[in-house]
Amino acid sequence: MTDRSFRENLDLLIKLFRRLKSKSSLAEIQGIDKAFYQNFEYLLNNYEMMKDQISEELLDKFGEPVKGMIAGLVEQLKEELGEDAVNIMEDVKVEENFTNDTNKSLEEIDEMLKKTDLTEEEIDLLLDRRSKLMKQKE
Repeated sequence: MTDRSFRENLDLLIKLFRRLKSKSSLAEIQGIDKAFYQNFEYLLNNYEMMKDQISEELLDKFGEPVKGMIAGLVEQLKEELGEDAVNIMEDVKVEENFTNDTNKSLEEIDEMLKKTDLTEEEIDLLLDRRSKLMKQKE
């Protein structure tokens, strides 16, 4: 269905659900219990804090049927949201590019810091730049 990883599909699913939730209210959704909706809203609001605590080992324990279901939900929500999903997908690509560029820059700084002929000033500048990149990454 897609070549995205399970984690990427989970992230995208949450973003798509957020957009869908922002376009509708509890009253518009038939058959949804208020408590379920509130729990779902809690999950959406706190996913960013929780996602970094989910280990790769835990994600690997999900079987292929679950991974396929998540990928299917992503595709279904993309169809449901139409143009809004296109905007979300573009935002995700920008985030991925930024993360890749930041990681590349951090690796380059780390390589430069391994050099033994740097002055204290050069080391300080590199560490400052590295610190700024780490803050941007967060």
